[in-house]
Amino acid sequence: MTLIYLAIAWMLGVVAADMLPIPLAALQAGALLGGLAAAGLWRRPGPRLAALALCCAALGGWRDVAARPVETPRSVWRLAGQGPQTLDGYVSADPKRTVDGQQVVLAVEAVRAGAIARPAEGLVLLNLPAYPEVRYGQRLRATGALEPPRAARRPGEFDYRDYLARKGIRVLIREPHVAPLPGERGNPLLRAIFALRERARAVLLRELPEPQASIAVGVLLGLQSTIPDDVYATFSATGTSHILVVSGWNFTIVAAVLAGLCARARLRRGPTFTLALGALWTYALFVGATGTVLRAAVMASLMVLARASQRRSEPWTLLCAACWALSAYDPNMLWDLGFQLSALATASLFAFGKPVEAWLLRCPPLRWPALGWAAEALTATLAAQILALPLILYQFGNLSLVAPLANILLLPVVPPMMFWSALALAAGFVWLPAGQLLALPAFVHLAWLTEGARLLAGLPWAAVRLPPFPLWLLLGYYLIVGGAWLINSRGGAPPVPGAILTYREASA
Repeated sequence: MTLIYLAIAWMLGVVAADMLPIPLAALQAGALLGGLAAAGLWRRPGPRLAALALCCAALGGWRDVAARPVETPRSVWRLAGQGPQTLDGYVSADPKRTVDGQQVVLAVEAVRAGAIARPAEGLVLLNLPAYPEVRYGQRLRATGALEPPRAARRPGEFDYRDYLARKGIRVLIREPHVAPLPGERGNPLLRAIFALRERARAVLLRELPEPQASIAVGVLLGLQSTIPDDVYATFSATGTSHILVVSGWNFTIVAAVLAGLCARARLRRGPTFTLALGALWTYALFVGATGTVLRAAVMASLMVLARASQRRSEPWTLLCAACWALSAYDPNMLWDLGFQLSALATASLFAFGKPVEAWLLRCPPLRWPALGWAAEALTATLAAQILALPLILYQFGNLSLVAPLANILLLPVVPPMMFWSALALAAGFVWLPAGQLLALPAFVHLAWLTEGARLLAGLPWAAVRLPPFPLWLLLGYYLIVGGAWLINSRGGAPPVPGAILTYREASA
């Protein structure tokens, strides 16, 4: 429990430093005093924990302040509103591609005025056409007018300027003229991984028809850019859009496959641990290191570590440790909506999985062994929505009424779909006709997903639009639900159903 309290204190410190103008000296003093007090109170557990919490909260705020970009005379955003500029730099992140275009983050190295180049630094967002495609590490020369992103026009509206600022981006060019430059930058390992992912995407697109091919690319490779808008809309309307993104379920499958292979090869604990960690983090980079993916990768890594050391992998400790590690790496991760939904859904499974499971098993049909898969899917869906759904309604206002039924019918198809798609992809790398043959079972499962989502979304009562509600109501809901759970658990978290953890480690 100590780690849980300290992780919460750290994250509260990050939030407080972001919202309040706390001087850096005050944060440093708080961390020092808290650490000294904890050292002096080592025989008194309660006061020592309070002192450690103060130290962690101050360190969290310190980390948030240290992560903010510092403006210098070379900062590229100082050129906003000064007319067209010519920038030399390289693509510092995997481009985000859509059907209509691609968003590229350019790490600026120099600003040119004719033949004269002066050093510059900072990130610029480029909105480019869909073709020609650019890649990570490619050096570019972009010409256009720098401008700040659009800010929120009224309270509660999505603030695009703040969203990009948390990624270190303060300016963008809407329609730049771009020319390639010789040479490459960036991490060579990432360049190789992203090149392999592009080749895998091309293989899947040749093995399967649309839209099934795009669904397989999204689930296996984390690339949703080619998924048609109407297909994505059907999954959103049925509350099953989490199927289309990489989540903890993907990492659970990777870990299970590795465990089976290592057991068959009779590898010792050390090589198994090293292989598992390497594969998990390679896969995390392979599919794009978003907040949701990183949280799932950190949790899976901690679980592998717990098993290697023969310790009990307590789920709440794993979740808090994952959030702590990610906010230490990047404090702005706490404001990422995907990360928030993923963490809330996982916490909701841990807190309410057992009560929801017990409630559902009171229904006679769900007690039948033949409907065990339906009970698992419905338990995971309903339990995860207790904490995740209010945030979804606050942000989007769309309530899917067919989500429980859709998850019962579609979720069980995901594991065999992933298995056959991955097998077809591996075979396609070696010989494309073999991959196309093995893709036939994958197509059957993918067609079940796409057609099932389409039919359910076509129901007149599939989804409804709710009016927006204020932030205080959202926070009040979490306060009431969290307080009720704490009182009901009487100081100890209820056990987490093993079926829930293995079926879907994180459903967001």
